Amino acid sequence: NATASADGAYLYDRVNLGFTVQAGSSLYLVVVRDAASKNEAEFVQELSNLQRGAMKHALKADQTADATIAFTSMARWNVVRHIPILVPQTSLIVAHSASVNGVTHLGASYDHRLLTGFDVAQVLRTLSAPKL
Repeated sequence: NATASADGAYLYDRVNLGFTVQAGSSLYLVVVRDAASKNEAEFVQELSNLQRGAMKHALKADQTADATIAFTSMARWNVVRHIPILVPQTSLIVAHSASVNGVTHLGASYDHRLLTGFDVAQVLRTLSAPKL
């Protein structure tokens, strides 16, 4: 949850989660701001509202800006692996892919100035761990 610039590294005080949404030929990155402050129902409601806004091409500028961590998926096109471009001002974007024989792949693009492969592996393991 950081970014790097010529002036140094910056750690954000809030997590703004970005999610790609394909709406026709337009690709949006919608942003759930201060995601950690929301309970599960609030988070799902806000993300659903953002997705609906994207499908209507009716998003406001602040609904597509300032993602600190991002997620993208190409599962709907049955893509098994893809490498996303790192979103500006982020250090990590997680990539989700289509399931093959019951196995879904997660991958990531990340800024090596801020994260190590070990850091990202821990994130991916946590995201892929079975939930009870």
